[in-house]
Amino acid sequence: MLKKVVRYLVISLLVFLGAVILFVAFSIAPVDRTPPKEQSFYQDMLGRITPQPVSRGGLAVGYAVENLTPDQPTAFAGYVKRRGKKFTSVKDSIYVRAMVIAQDGKRVAIVSADLLIIPPTVTARLKEILPGIGFSLDNTYLGATHTHNSIGHWGRGATGFLYGSYDEAIVTFIADKIRQCIADAAATVQPAEISTGAIPVGQAVYNRLIDNGPVDSLLRLVQITRQDRSKLLLMSYTAHATCLYSADLSLSRDYPGKLVDTMESGGYDFAMFLAGSVGSHGCNPPKYGESCIDWMAEQLSSAIHNHKGALTPLRDSAMVMYRVPLALGAAQVKISEDWRIREWLFRAAFGSDQAFLTALRLGDLILLGTPCDFSGEFNPVLDSTATAHGWHTMVTSFNGGYIGYITPVKYYDVDHYETRIMNWYGPGTGEYMLHCQQKMMEAVGH
Repeated sequence: MLKKVVRYLVISLLVFLGAVILFVAFSIAPVDRTPPKEQSFYQDMLGRITPQPVSRGGLAVGYAVENLTPDQPTAFAGYVKRRGKKFTSVKDSIYVRAMVIAQDGKRVAIVSADLLIIPPTVTARLKEILPGIGFSLDNTYLGATHTHNSIGHWGRGATGFLYGSYDEAIVTFIADKIRQCIADAAATVQPAEISTGAIPVGQAVYNRLIDNGPVDSLLRLVQITRQDRSKLLLMSYTAHATCLYSADLSLSRDYPGKLVDTMESGGYDFAMFLAGSVGSHGCNPPKYGESCIDWMAEQLSSAIHNHKGALTPLRDSAMVMYRVPLALGAAQVKISEDWRIREWLFRAAFGSDQAFLTALRLGDLILLGTPCDFSGEFNPVLDSTATAHGWHTMVTSFNGGYIGYITPVKYYDVDHYETRIMNWYGPGTGEYMLHCQQKMMEAVGH
C-alpha cells in the first residue's frame, strides 16, 4: 500500500512538473532584439502614411461640457495596487469636454475625457454611434486627462481584473456622453480666430525614469476667440496626473481639473486639457496629495497669465484630420531583462485591438495623437522637425487605443516599471513611432 501511495505521488509530481515545463516552453521566449527597421511592418507602416488634401477657409468653433460622474460608486482605473477598489467619495466631478471646429461644411471634434485613457472598448462603441450625429472616428481627435482617480469597468481580460470587471453599461455611458458633448458643441459653432504657443514650466515636471533626466517642460496652448467674444483654451502638459495617492479613494480630475477650473474662473469661458507626452514625466510638487493639485494648477495657470505674449495667431486656415492604423511587431512584454511572455499569452490577457495614429492640422499647428504613454523625451525632435517647416506641434497621448509605454531605446533595459513591465513592444519601438510621427506631420502639412 505504501509503495502504491509513493508511486502515485511521484507520478503526480512528474505530471505536474511536466505540465509546468510545457507551459513555460510555450509561454516564455527570449526577447527579440531585431531593430524595427529590419522588420516588415516598418516599411509597411511608412507606406500607409500618404499626403492628405487640405481645405482652407474661415474657421468656426463650438464647445460643450458633459458631466461624466456616475450615479453610484465604480471601480477606479489608475493605480494597479487598488485592484478594482471603488471610489468612496467625490472630490470633484469628472467631465467630457469637446470643441468642434467647422470649415466650409467640414467638421472636426477635439474631445477630452477625465479618464485614465480613452478605452479601446469606448472607441469601438463610438465607431458605431458617431455617424448618427454626422461624425466618425476619422474626424474626432480623442484624448484623456490621464487622471488616476477616475472610473474603470471598461476593460476586458486582465484589464478588468486591475480596473474593475468589464461592464457594458459603463462603456455605453462613457461613449454616449462623448457623443452628446460633440453634438452640443457642433450646435454652437461661431466664427473664430485661433492662436497657439508654448510656455516652459520646468519647475512642475521631472523625469521619473532617469535621475535628472531630460524633460519636455512646455505647456502647449491653443487659444480661441469667437465672434461673440467668448474665449476658449486648450492646454496640454507632460506631467502625469498623479497628485493623489493610491490610498485616496475619492473620484477626482487631479490637477488637470483644477487647472481647467482656474482658467475658467480667470477670464476664459471654456477650457479643456489633454495629457501630453506623459511617458517618463511626473509632476514635481513640494508635496503630494491635495496640495499637489493646487500647486500644479497654480504653476501652470500663472505661467499662462504671465506669458500671454507667447501666443501667436495661426498663419493660415488649413484644416485636415488624418487617422492611420498603426503597424506593430510582435508584443514583447518582459518578465526580466532578456525574457518575455509569448504574444499568444499577452493577447489572451489584453486582447488585440487595432491602434491608430492621428494628426490634426489647424493652420500651422499640428496635433499628433498617440495610443500610449508617449515619452516626452521625443518631443524636442518633433519640435525641431515642426520648426524647420514653420509649424507648431502638440503631441498628446491616449487617442483611443493603448499599447503601453513608448520610451527611447537607450532605456530599454532599465529595470523600471515603464521599461520592464509596461514597455510592451521590442527595443526601438519608440524611435519607430517617432519616425511615424514625423511622417504624419509631413502628410498633413505638405
